[in-house]
Parts: sequence; C-alpha cells; structure tokens
Amino acid sequence: MKSILVASALAALSFCGVAQAQDYSLRFSTSQVNPNEPIVKAMKLYAERVGERSGGRIAITVMTGDQLGAQKKVNEMVMSGASLLSATDYGQLGQFEPDMSILAGPYVYPSIEASDKLFASDVFKELSAKLEAKGLKIIMPNGLFGYRHIIANKAVRTPADLAGVTVRVPSSPIMMATFATYGARPTELPWGDVYNALQTGVVDAAEGPFGSIAGSKLNETRKVISKTGHQVMFTAWVASASFYNSLPEDLQKVLTEEGQKIAVDLTKMTIETDDGYAKQLADSGVEIVSDVDVPAFVAASKSAYGKVPNLTPGMFERIQAVMQ
Repeated sequence: MKSILVASALAALSFCGVAQAQDYSLRFSTSQVNPNEPIVKAMKLYAERVGERSGGRIAITVMTGDQLGAQKKVNEMVMSGASLLSATDYGQLGQFEPDMSILAGPYVYPSIEASDKLFASDVFKELSAKLEAKGLKIIMPNGLFGYRHIIANKAVRTPADLAGVTVRVPSSPIMMATFATYGARPTELPWGDVYNALQTGVVDAAEGPFGSIAGSKLNETRKVISKTGHQVMFTAWVASASFYNSLPEDLQKVLTEEGQKIAVDLTKMTIETDDGYAKQLADSGVEIVSDVDVPAFVAASKSAYGKVPNLTPGMFERIQAVMQ
C-alpha cells in the first residue's frame, strides 16, 4: 500500500510539472502563398526555432494566403488580444499608429545599411512603444520583403505615365497618398484579390516585389514590369501586446531574440533571390523596364508624406536624421 501511495504521489507531481509547463499555440498569418518565397520560408524557420528553443512550450502554425483574413482584419484581431502572429508591414501598421507610415514611405531609405541605423535607434523605439500602447507588439522589426515595382500593360518610366491609371495598393495610408501624387487612381485591395482584379480589369496595374509578383503569377495578367523601386518594404511581425506581456519572461525573449535573428536571415534570402525572380519573370515573357526616371519619382513622392493624416510634425525629419 505504501509503495502505491508513493507512486501515486510521484505521478501527481509529474502531472503538476507538465501542467506548469504551459503550452502556447499561435497561428501565424501571411498574405503570401508561394512556399518558396523568402518570407514564407523565414516564417517556417522562425516557427521551428521558437519551438526548439522554447522546448515545445510555444507552437507556431504558419497560415498562408490570408486564410485568417486580410492583413487589416488580422492585425485588428491581434490588437484585440488574439493568439495570433501577423506578418505585416509598416504601411499597414500606419492605420493604427500614423507615424509608422513613414517607415513604408516612398524612397525613405537611402540604403539597407542606413535602415539598420533607424531600426536600432531611439526614434524607432519611441514609435514601437506608441504602437505597443495600442495593442501591437513588434517581435520582428526589419526583415526585408523586397523592392516594389509596378506591373502594368505598358511601361511606366515617369509619374506622368501613371496619370489616370487605376493601381492596386495595399491598405496603407502612405501608399494611397504616394500613388495619388503620381496622378494614378490608387485602389486598396487585399493581396489575395489582386490576380482576379487584374484579370477582370478592376484595376489596370499593381505593384510589388519581383518575388511576390512571380509567386502570385501576376505575370499571367500583365507583361510589363517597370523598376521604379518606389518602396523598400520591410515586413514587421507583430503579436498582441497583452498576450506577449502575459508570457513568462524567458518566452518573451525567445520570441523577440529569434525575431532579430530571422530578420537578418530574411533580408539575406530576399537579396539573394531577387535577381532570380526577375529572370524567372523575364523568361516567362515579361518585359523588365530598367530605364525608369527614378529622380522624377523621388521628386513627385516628396509631397506624399504631407498627405498622410495625423503624422507628428517633424517625425519624417527625425527619421531621416538617424539614417545619416
């Protein structure tokens, strides 16, 4: 009888130990669908690393193709406390904290190296704190998603070539303002709707990195890509601030420290594959237009920042200053 009681007590202790090692299950949302795109690979690698480093206490399931909804909807769910991660960007986050829009603005980054200074700066910490106060915690700040270009049925060499053209843009105040300054008619649509919108003529053109254009097969609908490079897009991965703050400190570190590591890996993967995607598109019959008047686009873009509502006066200048 005594041995049975001892065994029962040990079993109870063992059960309590398991119960205390609480598991956290997170779904990780992205608009992208192609498993070969760097961002999808990075998300899966991040999920593996977090799982391993947490000893299985955090399980992350990657959900592609807006399965959980468009980015704005998912970000709102995250902000409200859902057990989700969202692979989003600063244009989308500008809907919740307007100053974040600047980080997705046209020609805002002099170089990748300059952007590193920004993301390590007190200015970025200040912006992140504002966003966190609204319910969104950045766990990965600066993985390069790509250089965005314009895909249309004609070459776009100057802003004048976009006059009256209906262009799909993401749900981003700065992108709406940018294409309006070019004279285009920007139209917000989720990424998952872009192929059909182009195919049916709802929009005339779209814009995105080579990898996303190839991954979503937009080249089946339009055959000219103009290398405007109007946006250097960094993906930011966010969690619910309330969920993050409820985690034990060691698991908080797992999420953010692995986020910093994967940012470096994703940037490297994106740079390494960019030319390959451009070649893939060219081989499919797409004309890649390189003689774009980028200075004309830069000049036309300057007024876009003044058209985004509720930006903090002087914030654009502060962001530029830390990248010098």
